[in-house]
Amino acid sequence: MGDGSPFCPNCHAPQIKVPVRPPTAPVSEPLMPGTPEDVQPPAEPMVHERPPIPRERDRLQWRPAISAALMAGLLAAVGTSIPIVPLAMLCMFAAGGLAVTLYRRRAGHPKVTPWMGAKLGVMAGGTGFGLLALLSTLRLFSANERSALRAAFTQKMQQATANAADPEVRQAMEQFRNYIATDHGLITMVLVFVLIAAIIFLAISALGGVLGAVLFGRESGHKES
Repeated sequence: MGDGSPFCPNCHAPQIKVPVRPPTAPVSEPLMPGTPEDVQPPAEPMVHERPPIPRERDRLQWRPAISAALMAGLLAAVGTSIPIVPLAMLCMFAAGGLAVTLYRRRAGHPKVTPWMGAKLGVMAGGTGFGLLALLSTLRLFSANERSALRAAFTQKMQQATANAADPEVRQAMEQFRNYIATDHGLITMVLVFVLIAAIIFLAISALGGVLGAVLFGRESGHKES
């Protein structure tokens, strides 16, 4: 009967109820007429969604990252302290790759992405540059160092002024040379050079970290579970 009554209007027997399942769940076949109420429908397998795979391996572990960056930055600072431009740039570049290698060993990462390598390179370059900047700042407190640095700037400016053909350019260089002859001008020039060096240091170290991740950051016999 389809009138919704729980009992048959003729014999007053209880009518069989078929459970209604959600549209998305598979519906079992209806029971045969006359089947007792205590008979349960056949069990149906439950479908579970697979939990999302954690992406912790794609994130830096800060403790080993900082440790690797400090070590690579220290070596970079020592190398760049040598007044040879190609060697200094090579040390900046190598600092990023070294940071990736040290990080993989200390963090146990089977893979380091290029983005992670760039961050490790920036951290290593920042560490190396910070050490060099600290040493340069300490040197400015010495009167002898300031005199030597001012003499070097003055010599370069004299050479540039002598090579300039335009009188206005020569006059501007002469004024600039007089400016750096003061302590204020000398400190300003050092800060400008430090800022430029910081940008170069970080950029080259980040590039080295990206290349280090591409070359040395791949899995070697390990598979992610």
